[in-house]
Amino acid sequence: MKKSNRKVLIAILVLLSSVGFLIYRGLAETSVYYLTVGELKTSPLGLQLGADQAVRVGGLVVDGSIDYNQRDLTLRFSIKDENNPQQTINVHYNGAKPDAFEPEIEALLEGIYDREKNLFRAETLLVKCPSKYESEQENPQEADK
Repeated sequence: MKKSNRKVLIAILVLLSSVGFLIYRGLAETSVYYLTVGELKTSPLGLQLGADQAVRVGGLVVDGSIDYNQRDLTLRFSIKDENNPQQTINVHYNGAKPDAFEPEIEALLEGIYDREKNLFRAETLLVKCPSKYESEQENPQEADK
């Protein structure tokens, strides 16, 4: 192999390695775990989360737990595990309350969990649209009549 071809090959390998490293770092920094309330409270993965490690958790908003201060834009509520309603987490979120936010709606949160205080400090709050926005499906037997 000629010396100039070798230099081009080395340059291409260095470039590809650099791009691969940047892609890897970007994915590693933006990836967030997704857990249910029960998993976050009891699983080994939930126990290993550091104090500043972001996590994503999903659950149902507990009826009667919503406290929203519109002036300060602070929202406090609790979420529960769908499969194990006894497992709950208290949530503190700074920001506007989503329009569809209501009791028993599915919420997806991203933030930091403080295990000792059982407090989830949410940076992001997303809610699943309630079923009233979904189209009603006809009963197949009625459609045949």
